[in-house]
Amino acid sequence: MSVFKSIKKLLQHSAVYGVGHIVTRSINFLLLPLYTNVFPRQEFGVVGILFTYIAIMTIIYTYGLDSAFFRFYILEDKNSDRRLIFSTAFYTILFSSIIMTAALILAAKNLTGWLFSSESLQLGIPIPLLICMSAGILFFDALSFLPFLILRAEQKPIPFVILKFLNVLFNVGGNILFLLILDRGIQGVFFANLCASFLTFVFMLPLIFRHVGLVFSRPLLRDLFSFALPYIPSTLAVVIMDTIDRPLVERLIGLEAAGLYNAGVKLGMFMSLFVAAFRFAWHPFFLSTSKQENAKEIFSRIFTYVLFACLGVFLLLSIYLRDLTALKIHGYSLIGREFWDGMSIVPVVLLAYVFYAAYLNFLIGIYIYKKTKYLPPITVAGMIGNLAANFILIPHLGIMGAAWARLIAYVIMAVCLYQVARKLYPVDYEWGRILKLIGVVALAFFVGMSPTVQSSFWLKTAVVVLIPFMLLLTGFFQKSEIQRLKNLPWRFTGPWKKSS
Repeated sequence: MSVFKSIKKLLQHSAVYGVGHIVTRSINFLLLPLYTNVFPRQEFGVVGILFTYIAIMTIIYTYGLDSAFFRFYILEDKNSDRRLIFSTAFYTILFSSIIMTAALILAAKNLTGWLFSSESLQLGIPIPLLICMSAGILFFDALSFLPFLILRAEQKPIPFVILKFLNVLFNVGGNILFLLILDRGIQGVFFANLCASFLTFVFMLPLIFRHVGLVFSRPLLRDLFSFALPYIPSTLAVVIMDTIDRPLVERLIGLEAAGLYNAGVKLGMFMSLFVAAFRFAWHPFFLSTSKQENAKEIFSRIFTYVLFACLGVFLLLSIYLRDLTALKIHGYSLIGREFWDGMSIVPVVLLAYVFYAAYLNFLIGIYIYKKTKYLPPITVAGMIGNLAANFILIPHLGIMGAAWARLIAYVIMAVCLYQVARKLYPVDYEWGRILKLIGVVALAFFVGMSPTVQSSFWLKTAVVVLIPFMLLLTGFFQKSEIQRLKNLPWRFTGPWKKSS
């Protein structure tokens, strides 16, 4: 298969599960205008910190069983054995979730003093109650975890996406109800999330009853854990790297700064959704394409195009950031005016996820040769770099220091994985073209972010319009690509000409 046909296949690859993931993650952006227009910085800081702990605890509640469950469930042909696998995993998560949830509720008052600074406690927010509701969210999310995996394992994308969409719908609707109509304040955020998690679990019950049985296997449980537990350090490291900066900002420079940082990170994570869409299609694609003779040429070209797309998103969002944050929606700006100072970190956060996209491209050899043992030390190295950079940079650079720490972590992960990948499965990436791309994007970024250009929407647009021509002048585009771009309009106008 030719390079362009393979790339077309990747673009057309069914990413329905990726859509489901993106729909779920889009909750951050759907609710950001509401939160930043309703909450002061300090209260939004508390929200961000609590959801950080929820993200970390989610990994502990589910033990990283997704990889193990897929491995055992999909390879098993007998329905009775599949029922045994599901039942064993489900009862284990149910039993442990009951224990952990009860422990969190009983220890809520003590945890409040350990997890939050005195500044947070002085706000008068009922943090122990929020911890109890967070425990409920974790409980119902954990019970819905395996049913969602069942839908993926049995290749039922439509129910999967519908249920993910319903979860978002319940969450957004609950937030609007409890914040705008009932005026419940910060408690409304967590009650809305709790209701959404509970309702999603209720919709999952028919699926659970259809697959669960009165069976349990200890030997099978040992096999599941022996496969799953090695993934927990790696998964935890990535989650900690992505979330721990908010509590650290609160501890090191204050709760108000944590609220500012939380808003900036949520907007900057738009790039993570873009990369996630690629990730869901990328893994099955490179595993199947690796058997082709020209596989390495295809992977090299895809890396160039992925960086082209990511850097394009980075540049557009960075240059038009002021216009986006001030955009009015029913009288509210996209980002509340009180949080505009935190938007300075967005370009750095966007750039961090560009390096994450590079990291994903370097995974090929790891998966083909089953060398996943390299991933935990690489991700842990990124986490250690992130923690060290946070402690060093935040006291001096404020929230910008936390953003740079995030970027440093992803650079460490990408560089380390590249060094491993080039030995396992060397690919001749188009570094000459990539350097031209980086040079043009860097020049456009610094010109576009200058005060003179930022003061005029038309000057910003002029910079953006000139980028393709600058890439053309540097020789970034190849002749075959230019020819395909020339032919592109005819593919759309051709049918109209025939009909006329």
